[in-house]
Amino acid sequence: MAARSLPHRLALALLAIATLSIALIALAPEGRLACDEPYVTPDRSPDGRWTLTLCRRPMFFAMPGGASDAPGWMVLRDDHGAIRGVSSLSMVQLFGQVPPDMQTTWEADRVWRDMIVELPLVPASSPFRRWLDDRLWRLRALAGFTPTDDFR
Repeated sequence: MAARSLPHRLALALLAIATLSIALIALAPEGRLACDEPYVTPDRSPDGRWTLTLCRRPMFFAMPGGASDAPGWMVLRDDHGAIRGVSSLSMVQLFGQVPPDMQTTWEADRVWRDMIVELPLVPASSPFRRWLDDRLWRLRALAGFTPTDDFR
């Protein structure tokens, strides 16, 4: 009897894990990646198909005058508004300290800004893929698994 219940338990456990994984992906919150109040206006690609926006992350404590020390995310979106990439930024003030000759550079296959962000420009192959990638980037940002400016 115990031998029969083990496969059933295993099947139920796998079903529960699959259901939980699907729910986690489907319900992943956009959170601070929404950039309701962006620190700066989004950089738009010359062809208008992409935007790169600096989004501030909250800090629990800051000294007076230290608001620009807050961490942030550089969020890449396609022309449908789906998140196509996220890079962590240790301090939002780094974004504004880039000399004028080192502004955001848009190339055919990537966008970059020296010492801050570099993300590939990969269009979605289908509406489902666009939706799935958007949700996976949300989860990566929530879990802290995004590229960062610390290693440039």
